[in-house]
Amino acid sequence: MRKSLLLAVNLAVSCALSLPVMADTFEPKQCQENATLIIQQDEASLTTLKYFGTSVTIQIWGVKPSLARQVLCDALNVVQEYHYQASNFSTYPGYVNIHSINLAPEQTHHIDPKLTELLATSLQWHELSGGRFNIALSPVVDVWRQYRKRCQQGGRCELPPMEQLEQAAEFTRVSDIKLDTEANTISMRKGMSLDLGGIAKGWMVEKVYDSLKANGVGQFIINAGGNIRHYGKHPSGRAFITGIEDPVCRKLEYATAECQQVENQYHELVAGEDLTLVSSGNYLNYYEVDGKEYHHIIDPLTLMPKPEGISVTVVMQDSHIIADVLSTSLFLMSPDQANALLAQFPNAQAVWYDDAQGNKRESVDFNRFRLTL
Repeated sequence: MRKSLLLAVNLAVSCALSLPVMADTFEPKQCQENATLIIQQDEASLTTLKYFGTSVTIQIWGVKPSLARQVLCDALNVVQEYHYQASNFSTYPGYVNIHSINLAPEQTHHIDPKLTELLATSLQWHELSGGRFNIALSPVVDVWRQYRKRCQQGGRCELPPMEQLEQAAEFTRVSDIKLDTEANTISMRKGMSLDLGGIAKGWMVEKVYDSLKANGVGQFIINAGGNIRHYGKHPSGRAFITGIEDPVCRKLEYATAECQQVENQYHELVAGEDLTLVSSGNYLNYYEVDGKEYHHIIDPLTLMPKPEGISVTVVMQDSHIIADVLSTSLFLMSPDQANALLAQFPNAQAVWYDDAQGNKRESVDFNRFRLTL
């Protein structure tokens, strides 16, 4: 599920990125071929467009130029490996990944313990979210994607018949996933497929975070297509500040006079040390049928996009993988359900952007992250 874009204020990297053909096998130290690196005194950055279907930027401070390149290349290795493990679009030599499993779901696949860990976490979240987070929903999502893509490409704009959705839903029961966490094997019912889009990017970001800290980096920001993770303080000595974009302005591509004013482009500013931010929203990937918009975030309980709400942003001082799953789950839940789930994570807060008029609501302690100017 595509996440909405969170912009790190005053921390944009301007660089051109070449996109050569990827090597046939994973070679960990191939940095220049897969990303653009900018190494300066006390500041360095890496940007790549080749993984997780988005842009990934890593910025570090306080590292000597002689070490910065290796630190960033180590981080890129993490991005690469977890992309290979989680991809449901391509297979890669030497990896049994999600796409490999989907090609022959009924077979028993031996997988990397890292992927076992992620799948086990995903199954736990299915129960924790009351079924709102379901990595086996892929057959239903694929039906919606076909109809949405046809409309977006100039074809007929219509809703998939409920009968077709219900037929696809027969292959979405997580109880049909047989995951052996000791033997690191998985098999499923024939016709099933998995999609880790709601958790894999957060998983990768947290592993990059671990890599940077293990290499002694004390100040950094990771921005994976709007999934923000930072650590330490801004080089000026203040806390990092992150702006949460106004979804209405973003949807309008900032075309209105009001949206062209910088102060209106963010509906919240948050500040703090060691924060993670993730948003889910319906305003970037949708299509219209008979004057009504249908977005890409499908509720497993109804097999339909949720009809109300625009976006939710989770801010927390904890694991990015939790924030990633939380944002999707909270978006699909009613206010009471969302508050009950959020209460189980004391380090997490959320703000909801409910409608085009800008009405919002927030969790009880969101204000502790809010920056007031």
